Amino acid sequence: MFHHFLSRLWASLILFLCSTSAWSQVEHCRTSTDAQENRAVVPQTLTGRLVFRQGLRSWFELKLDRPYCGQASLQLIADDQSKIALERFRDCRVETRGVIDTPDTGYYSAAYFQSVTIMKGIDGCELSARFPDYSKYKPTPGIRYYRVDFFFRYGDGERDTPINVTVTHKGRKLRPWQAYASYYLTGGFALYGSCAESYVLGRVSGTVEGHPGHFDELGSAVDKAAYDPESAAAAGVHQQRLTYTCVRKN
Repeated sequence: MFHHFLSRLWASLILFLCSTSAWSQVEHCRTSTDAQENRAVVPQTLTGRLVFRQGLRSWFELKLDRPYCGQASLQLIADDQSKIALERFRDCRVETRGVIDTPDTGYYSAAYFQSVTIMKGIDGCELSARFPDYSKYKPTPGIRYYRVDFFFRYGDGERDTPINVTVTHKGRKLRPWQAYASYYLTGGFALYGSCAESYVLGRVSGTVEGHPGHFDELGSAVDKAAYDPESAAAAGVHQQRLTYTCVRKN
């Protein structure tokens, strides 16, 4: 009788410990980084393979050795200094340390992200080259106008493709295109294309279902080419294009 009581007690204890552990994990996933209630935020260490995901919005993914809160991977973000490590360690197994949080905007691509402060390679890895820096490139003098074409695939259940950008002048390609054009995506996936600093936006066209147009008045210094890939995808159009011209101010 006593042994039977001990067995029941032991089983109950195991069940309690298991349920407590499971509850703690769920509670940790739900509240550990809730800044609005000023809860303590503790940096965590993770290991996995670092992958650079190229799509309509490119991002760094850590494919975890062990799931975190039911997720097989999360997004890594970093300041300018730590971002160098993200670029160099892509395709490597790494150990990262930093605070983990949940996104509150559409600018993120995973259910969780980690703000990396420390990263190191594990198992040995050949470091990759850094991404090219186009910040000092300027348009070729004498180019009075040019055309910018964005081509991409979006919203059909497949992985979105990176935006393929082509810049031309009288049918001749201008390189690098980053000297002549730039773009960004809002959290709601609205796409905006811009000209180089010394140019203003001209004519805008593209996939009709994406409602290509001007962000501001024609000739305005803050005008941009505006486009809505979500609307085009909702209409069943996934191969999409945004085209605009740029004209030198003076």
